[in-house]
Amino acid sequence: MESVELGKTAAEFIRDPSPTVWDVCGSGNILCSKIDGNENYALFGGKGVEVNVWDLHKCVKIWTAKCPPKNTLGIFTPTWFTSATFLSKDDHRKFVAGTNSHQVRLYDISAQRRPVISVDFRETPIKAICEDTDGNTIYIGNGSGDLASIDMRTGKLLGCFIGKCSGGIKSIARHPQLPVIASCGLDSYLRIWDIQSRQLLSAVFLKQHLTSVVFDSHFRKEVPVPEVTNTVEEAEVKETPAKRKKGSKEEHVSKKKKSKKSSKKRLSDDED
Repeated sequence: MESVELGKTAAEFIRDPSPTVWDVCGSGNILCSKIDGNENYALFGGKGVEVNVWDLHKCVKIWTAKCPPKNTLGIFTPTWFTSATFLSKDDHRKFVAGTNSHQVRLYDISAQRRPVISVDFRETPIKAICEDTDGNTIYIGNGSGDLASIDMRTGKLLGCFIGKCSGGIKSIARHPQLPVIASCGLDSYLRIWDIQSRQLLSAVFLKQHLTSVVFDSHFRKEVPVPEVTNTVEEAEVKETPAKRKKGSKEEHVSKKKKSKKSSKKRLSDDED
């Protein structure tokens, strides 16, 4: 493990001079990991590796999950975790993990070692999981491009997002302030979704397979200050009505007089 303190530029990055190294698992492949909001705990999981929670300061494993029992047919589901995230940034005791057998599992390390809630979603592996700011809702994406939201208090599917992706979803990110999420995947598109209407807001083609997406929480857009003088002058111009020119009126009157004189001449010629 190596900690890096971020700066405004690459030259301002501060790297840990003595990184700590330890073995997370004895066998298997690590496919997913996540650090809590306070950066005190981390969870790991993968193929042949049960999800486990580590204390980063002591470098000690504090909890390991227990595989679920066999189903009614006596078939044992192999351990294969593909994604995981903490349910809340302030609480490391509850986290959600997605499996290769299209299951979404909620774990509570203060209650038991087996899943508290297990939900099946479609028929393809769960590839990405992201938590919401309310601490109850999660957003999941699978290998066939389906994106949905689930309330983990009851395990109820809240709804699927409209518009299917062409490839598998690899990463999902929730904006810290705005009600939008971003997703990316194998179809090389970065998509922005509205979490309330579940409608697609924007899609950008980035010409390569995408593996992860994050929001820059420190980004601030500079709004240009409008010039007051120009706005006042424009308002005055709009308020003052346009006046007709005097010359146009005189020309119109002279044309009328000429037309009357010509009509009188025609009448006099007819009488003669």
